[in-house]
Amino acid sequence: MIGIDLGSRKVDIVDIDRGFFLHHEVPKSERTLELRAIGRYLRSLEADGLLEGTKWVEAPVVAGARNIQSTIAIAQTSGVVHTSLSDTHQVAVSSWKQRTVGKGNADKQAVKQWLADNYPELFRYCATQDLVDAACIALYGRDAARALDSSGLLPALPRTPG
Repeated sequence: MIGIDLGSRKVDIVDIDRGFFLHHEVPKSERTLELRAIGRYLRSLEADGLLEGTKWVEAPVVAGARNIQSTIAIAQTSGVVHTSLSDTHQVAVSSWKQRTVGKGNADKQAVKQWLADNYPELFRYCATQDLVDAACIALYGRDAARALDSSGLLPALPRTPG
């Protein structure tokens, strides 16, 4: 199970089944070039077999009028991730935090502490908060997939073509 945390010019990826932890950021450039570089990178990882399986991607957060440019940039990155990779699902920040930490509005420190307490073997490889978030998103995805598998609803999940 793979979790992906997004930024305007970066992706943080954790595969909790294979122990894969990756931070990738593209240099600041013209926006279209940044997005193309992210897409090319992700497609190459998947083509090389490094991103096999279901991928859960954090949904962009609407952060208010002052941060609208950041929201737009992260939404663009999200679009590139979903169109570049197969078998992706989007999850709201409050949903993955609720299912993992137990509080939908948990702060960064609470998320970090939860992962350290409950999954120290994953936490030890999470060098940044973004990798902590990606690991928790993957754990959310694993739990959601198990729940859907047992309910018989998994085939009904919307998937991106791959």
